[in-house]
Amino acid sequence: MHSLEALRCFVATVKHGSFSAASKELNISVSSISRYVKLLEDEFKSPLLIRHTRTLALTETGLMVYEKGNSICEQINQLSEDVAVQQQQIQGNIRICAPLWYGAHYIAPLLPELTKKWPELTIYLNHGEEDLDPYGADYDLYIHMEENKDASFVARRLKSVDYCLCASPTYIGSHPAIKVSNDLNQHSLIKQVFTQPSNYWYLHEKHSDNLSTIKLASNHISSNSSLALLQVVLSHGGIALLPRKMVEVFINNQQLVELLPQYTATPFQDKSCISLIYLKDKSHNRKSKIVIDHIVKHLA
Repeated sequence: MHSLEALRCFVATVKHGSFSAASKELNISVSSISRYVKLLEDEFKSPLLIRHTRTLALTETGLMVYEKGNSICEQINQLSEDVAVQQQQIQGNIRICAPLWYGAHYIAPLLPELTKKWPELTIYLNHGEEDLDPYGADYDLYIHMEENKDASFVARRLKSVDYCLCASPTYIGSHPAIKVSNDLNQHSLIKQVFTQPSNYWYLHEKHSDNLSTIKLASNHISSNSSLALLQVVLSHGGIALLPRKMVEVFINNQQLVELLPQYTATPFQDKSCISLIYLKDKSHNRKSKIVIDHIVKHLA
């Protein structure tokens, strides 16, 4: 083919209905449009247009060339936009605040791809569960484990996290057996404290609609840190509901045992309440949008 320009001129002619309309769209002369279309017909050795006095019609070959050519032109346009974005200088700092276990297992693995693509972009990942402050705005992006009700922020739902009920073999060996959800009421249940009070665990029996609600009452030990709860469980202090990504290595090396695997357990009534949260104006900031889109692409 002589050039993509010939295909572009043909597609524009069909899309806009005439050589003159295509000329205005592409900002080239009508004679150039006509010449490029003739070049394309010569290339394919087939007429593409049936030229009437006032209208143009497509031949059968012309229809096929238009449909496939239009797709090619759209891909070329998208490629041009992608190259333009890549050549933009994205630089500056992005500050992300996420719970330790989520930041380590979910956010941190995504960052090298970003900094490789945008070498002038620097990312600070803070492991914490800071309160959302739209006025202080200490961070650009937050990962929150609870439903956001502050209209100052945009909340993008992320995939729910798989939780696991677990305890140490030593604890299990010295306490009553646990075979069904109600057996948990006889045990020391270690509670994680969230910003909004949550005094229940929700256990959905797999392959059925049965839901068990376990009340966390009179806890001897509680913490807002899942890492602290992990250490309590490893020290035989009771049973905790922790993210599977955090505990699977301890289960694999038999320091912990998974309990009630026939249930899907979560500390949230809505198991999909994990969100990426940011101020509304961040979505219009190029560097913020790049990081937001990257996280949503992999985790939403």
